[in-house]
Amino acid sequence: MTNRFKYIGHNRAVKYAVWIMILCLLMGSVWWMTHRGKATSSSQSSLPLIQVQEIEPADMKRTIILSGETVPESQTDIAPKYSGRIASVDVRLGDRVETGQVLIRQDMRDLDISIAANQAGTEAAQASAVETRASYGGDTSSAKVAYDNALTEYGRYQMLYSEGAVSRQDLDNKYQTMAQAKASWEALENQSYGSQPAIIAQKEAAARQSAYNVSGLEQQRDDMTIRAPGNGMIGYRSAEPGEWASAGQKLLTIVDNSHIYVDCSVAEQDVGILYVGFPVSVSIDSLGKSYQGTIVYISPAMDSTTKSYQTRISLDTSDGLLRGGMFARAEISAVQRRNALYVPKQAVLRDNGKTYVYLSDGSGKVTKKEVTAGLSNDTSIEIIQGIQAGDCIAVTNISKLKDGGSVRIDTASGGQS
Repeated sequence: MTNRFKYIGHNRAVKYAVWIMILCLLMGSVWWMTHRGKATSSSQSSLPLIQVQEIEPADMKRTIILSGETVPESQTDIAPKYSGRIASVDVRLGDRVETGQVLIRQDMRDLDISIAANQAGTEAAQASAVETRASYGGDTSSAKVAYDNALTEYGRYQMLYSEGAVSRQDLDNKYQTMAQAKASWEALENQSYGSQPAIIAQKEAAARQSAYNVSGLEQQRDDMTIRAPGNGMIGYRSAEPGEWASAGQKLLTIVDNSHIYVDCSVAEQDVGILYVGFPVSVSIDSLGKSYQGTIVYISPAMDSTTKSYQTRISLDTSDGLLRGGMFARAEISAVQRRNALYVPKQAVLRDNGKTYVYLSDGSGKVTKKEVTAGLSNDTSIEIIQGIQAGDCIAVTNISKLKDGGSVRIDTASGGQS
């Protein structure tokens, strides 16, 4: 009985072991079947996910941001030419003025007295010149007559001396008289200065000098009546009647807003795209409006301080809202190169001085390709050698790619397969 029970117990243990082995095999098969797909999926998901872009010729554009301040047509500071007391101020702040309109009058009473005195001096000098001319004519005629008489008398005495009627001393005395008369006449005759005698020229020059003094004082009087040099509005006033104004002191400012410009700086890499006549849309933030404008000036040389080029934009100011000093901004989209092959900047890899892109062949693999870069802008780089139209370029996850590596192409986010 004991052996029989031992046999039965041993047989049961073997059966249990067999069933356990079968159960383990079944469970292993089920686990393998359920996890095989997950392993394959995990292997696929470890590949870099990229987006690709098919390259086709297109115009490569560059966006240029210009910013600056509005500048009026003119802004003129008004200052006196001569120091003096202000007699009257004929304009107020905000008044519109026209060319030639009187703005300020200075006190000219002392100046009027000086003008009157110099005018009297001029008249006296002119009268002296007339008197001198008349006296010179009479003196010259008298000297000529005296010389002619002395010469005749000397000739007569020469005849008497030859006849022995007069002495040698008498002849010599007549000769001296004739010589002195001749010298006096020649002294008057030969003192010419240009086309007239020097003494007359001197008197007339003195008369002209006095007249010039009068003209200068009269011009000064005109300048002390300060007039508007152009049209505009009084934008600054610091002058009151009775105040003393020094020469060169700013008293008024005339601002002409009839036309408004925007002055801005352009970087060296952008200036070659722009040209005089280029149309621009300018945004004025303070007004919340945009104005059409045109580039009217580009400086011919770079500013050595800012390392940029000065540019002026002329704006359409028909609504009359623009004023000087407003912040202005313009965004310009200009063509850099027509029919160019270019790629996004993030699609380009630079390594050891060389430039590369990754080409996708559509089968899930990428190829590293060396290229030659050309122009660039904020978003794109031109490729002038190494790719051709129709190539597909990887544009994301570039740092995770390797030559000949497998990838997954993201079509759900706008990528192309």
